[in-house]
This record gives sequence, structure tokens and C-alpha cells, in this order.
Amino acid sequence: MIQTSQRVLFIAPSFFGYEKEIQVELRAAGYEVDWYDDRPSSTSFMKAIIRFCPELVTKIVNEYFDKIVTRATQVAYSVVFVVKGEALPAGKILSLKAALPNAKFLYYTWDSLKNFKNSHEKLQYFDKVYSFDRFDSIGNEKIKHLPLFYSRAYELVGELSQLNAKAEIDLLFLGSIHSDRYSVVQRLWAVTRDLVPDIRLYAHFFYQSKWVFAVRKIFDRQFRPIPWHDVKWNSLNFSHTLELIGRSKILVDIHHPGQTGLTMRTIECLGARKKLITTNPDVENYDFYNPNNILVVDRLTPVIPGNFLLTVFCPVNEEIYRKYSLREWIAEIFS
Repeated sequence: MIQTSQRVLFIAPSFFGYEKEIQVELRAAGYEVDWYDDRPSSTSFMKAIIRFCPELVTKIVNEYFDKIVTRATQVAYSVVFVVKGEALPAGKILSLKAALPNAKFLYYTWDSLKNFKNSHEKLQYFDKVYSFDRFDSIGNEKIKHLPLFYSRAYELVGELSQLNAKAEIDLLFLGSIHSDRYSVVQRLWAVTRDLVPDIRLYAHFFYQSKWVFAVRKIFDRQFRPIPWHDVKWNSLNFSHTLELIGRSKILVDIHHPGQTGLTMRTIECLGARKKLITTNPDVENYDFYNPNNILVVDRLTPVIPGNFLLTVFCPVNEEIYRKYSLREWIAEIFS
């Protein structure tokens, strides 16, 4: 058995590279890390089955996590860190605890707990539980609220933004298509063009599967008006995302109506020291909120004061700013 007091078994979804960012920061903090996806496969089909009909892939899921448990019996992990873990059965958590009786079990979710099945059944097996949604923690002492994070790369964008306030893009939206997100962005674009006819707008709408999108257009009325030519089938890579954000003045965030936790984009916007237009009113309850930097709009009837488009980002208290970095996020969970 490999012996180490600082080795982490990290189980998390493959999600726009965030699992890689977390591993980099964990290693910078002195940990050895072994990462496994929290699903046997990250295809659109497997994600949909796990979300809506998990019983259909029980055998596949169990075999996948049995391999992880077997690996855990050969490595003396000091920490098991699970992010979301939607497909991870409660029974396999117990198997991991049996294989690693001295390990600390840590859990974080960047999805509201109400949005996936059997989440609360699993929480009892963890030593510490965190959620990005503060409403998950209300009335539940087991769950601690911890917002998402920005990485060091966004800090660098923020430093450059302070040195050069010029922007080539006035409003930037980057994100996957869900719920009414596309139509909300179109309303925002119409409102801003009325205010500033020559405003520079940029949107990248991503969807991961053409066949799933085609099905959604048949059965989901909110997808029907979306033109095929407005959809990109490949997500932006990390460097291109950073480059676009660095060239932009204001970022646009359209949160899922079924969630209240702040999106990753909201915190990345803070890290990059960029202004934000968001549909999530809960941002007003956070210590970095400043109405000069963050405008909350109604998703059906957005109103944008003209001066918000003209003014620059107001500096945030440095202690509050650093609090939302990825290294502080890890320090809190692993403390």
C-alpha cells in the first residue's frame, strides 16, 4: 500500500475544465491528487440517463465505482473529496469509507441539491458538506454555504484590466443554452441597442449535442425559436474564454430559473474585475455586491440604466476580493 498523509481521491464531473483547475490548486497546496469523473461517461446520453433514469445504468455505474474502490484499497488516501457526485451511489461511499477508515470525507456541490435525486441520502456519510447555494444551508446545520471561485488566470485578467480599462466588446455572453437563456439574452441585446445603437455585443451559445438539441426543439417551446446558426457545438477553450473576457467591459450572466446559487461566471467576473449584468437577485446578499459594478435585471423585462453601460468597474476591497479565489475555496474545504 502506498503511504502518504497528503493524498486526495478527487471525484468530480468533467465540467469546462474546472476539475483541472481544482487539481492544479490542490497540488500547489501540497497534495497529491488522483481524479476520477463522477460518472462512468460524460456523454450527453449518459448524463441524461443518470439524471432522469439512473436505474437503467445501475450495473455500469456500480462496476465503474467498484474499480475506484479497488484502487482506494491500494492507496492510503487521507482525503476523499467529492464534487457533486450525482452518479455516486450511497453504497459506494460506504465502501470507500470501509476501504479508507482514517480518511476525511469532504463534499461540495455546485448544483442546487434539489436538482438531483438522492442527494441528502449521501450527505450523512461526509465529514464536511458545502453547497454553492446558500438556500441549501438554511435550516440544515450539516450543510455550509460556500460560493464558487475564480482561478489565478482570472486574477491575471483582473490585473491587466486595472492597467488598461479600454474594451473592444461592450457586452459579452458566454454560456450553454438552457431554459429561457437564449431569449433573455435577445431581450437584453434589444434593450442595449435601443440605448446605444452602435453597442458592441458578443454572444457564444453552446450546446453539446445536435441530436439532443433537435429533440429539445420538438418538445421544448423555449428551444423552438432558437436558430441553428446561432448555436456552437464546441465549447470555447479556456484560453479563448479568457481572451474574450479580457477584451470585454461588461459580462452577462443568465442563471437557471431553478437555481439561486451564484454561477461560476459571476465569481469569475469578480476575479477579472469586470462589470456584470445578471438575472440573479440573490447576488445582492453577497459582500462583493456593488450596484456600480453589478446590475440585476428582470429576465422578462430587463431595464438597463444608460449610465451603467458608460461607467467603469469600481475597485473591490482586497480582502473580500481574495476571499473568492480558488486557493481560499480549497483552504476552507480542507481546513
